[in-house]
Amino acid sequence: MRLLRWLRHLFTTPLAVRRAFPAASLARIQEAIARSECRHTGEIRFAVEAALPWSYLRRDAPVRERALMVFSKLRVWDTEQNNGVLIY
Repeated sequence: MRLLRWLRHLFTTPLAVRRAFPAASLARIQEAIARSECRHTGEIRFAVEAALPWSYLRRDAPVRERALMVFSKLRVWDTEQNNGVLIY
């Protein structure tokens, strides 16, 4: 299982992300988030990575650990009402 995970992350490139989320799709996501944020006080951040960094794979760290790191790096928690949401 671990080898398959490594290979999947090794061969998933940023190009695969651009294919899955072309500019038009990202624009629609951004618009949907903006519309949604007009109806509530939450702040939404959308983040996509092609693969986990090698340091996470080497330790066999769960994806949730990386999501928490991205949550922190993007300062999703640092909102006016402390109600940020990360879609990772």
